[in-house]
Amino acid sequence: MGNTTTTTVTPAATTTAQPSAGDPCSSNPCGENLAKCIALHNHYVCQCPYGFYYSNGTCHAGKIFPGIVILKHDYSKDIEAVNSTLYLEMFQNITNFFNKTLNFTDFRQTIIVEVSVTTGNARSGSSVVNITVMNIFTENTNQTLESVTERVMEAAKDSGFMDQYSSTTYCAVFQCDTETTDCQESTFPQCTCKENYSKTNWDDRSCSDCSSDCSAQNNKYCARENGVPKCHCMTNFKEEGNKCVSCPVGYSGQDCKNNSELILIILGTVFGAIILSLVVAVSIVSIRAKRSQDPEKKSLIKPKYSSPDTSNETKIFPRVQTTSGHANPGYQPNPYEAHSSNRSNFLDGDYDDGYEITREPEGFRMQRR
Repeated sequence: MGNTTTTTVTPAATTTAQPSAGDPCSSNPCGENLAKCIALHNHYVCQCPYGFYYSNGTCHAGKIFPGIVILKHDYSKDIEAVNSTLYLEMFQNITNFFNKTLNFTDFRQTIIVEVSVTTGNARSGSSVVNITVMNIFTENTNQTLESVTERVMEAAKDSGFMDQYSSTTYCAVFQCDTETTDCQESTFPQCTCKENYSKTNWDDRSCSDCSSDCSAQNNKYCARENGVPKCHCMTNFKEEGNKCVSCPVGYSGQDCKNNSELILIILGTVFGAIILSLVVAVSIVSIRAKRSQDPEKKSLIKPKYSSPDTSNETKIFPRVQTTSGHANPGYQPNPYEAHSSNRSNFLDGDYDDGYEITREPEGFRMQRR
């Protein structure tokens, strides 16, 4: 595929001046009206708004017949520059051709709107130059697009520099901004805003603002990127469908692309689970340790109303080993056991009572029976 480079001249009626030194527009030769001065190489062009031609120092309403010219010969990229000598040469060839071909009394001006250079591959080195033009007649002319196109096509066959000519649309010469608008074809086209764009008071062929729903109320803001307005979601919001919604948990920033909070949440959860596991493990070990019994640690006092089986318990006062008064040598009942009204709550002695305890004011005294 070839590469296409475009040079655009604002659609307007034009007139050229004689060569002059310095800036040819410095003296304001186009006057103070609607015409604008465009500097060429040692020349200037007075351009009027779309639908008008320049004559006698002012702009006049006219009728437009748009077309496309394809040149025969190759041209360098210098033809793209409006103030280059190559552009001036092409401009003079075009205007002279149409002045000679459209020699009607109501013909006024030819305006070069756009120059498009398409280059071939590096081996061939050839190029194709397409030039979009507007031929303007007086407003009350009887000429039609078909009659003008037919006459120019016949003349192009005998031209030394023009290869082809064809008519084109009004939108092609009106040049709505293709990024932000759609052109509605008519004699005076309308550039309607595409979705998500809106016009300002100074917009004509473009939409330099975002739509009305691009507002802080909808969590959106408008920013210009490469000269084109773009609507974005505010920080900590992302687009879902046609709405800007809050970022999910763990995400933040522009379009919710920052996940640092999510990483912290994951790490916190992992460490929390580890700590909880350690606490549970320590608790289980502690409970098991409490339940396990040391065989050396026994109850020293028999609980009240306990079962008669006392083989595994040790009294607080151990029995005294003795051989006196008992058939079993070496065994002596506990001398501290005594008869009382609550004796049924204690173990009955299996020994002979050789002594009895008497109570005196100073305390207890033991005497032999």
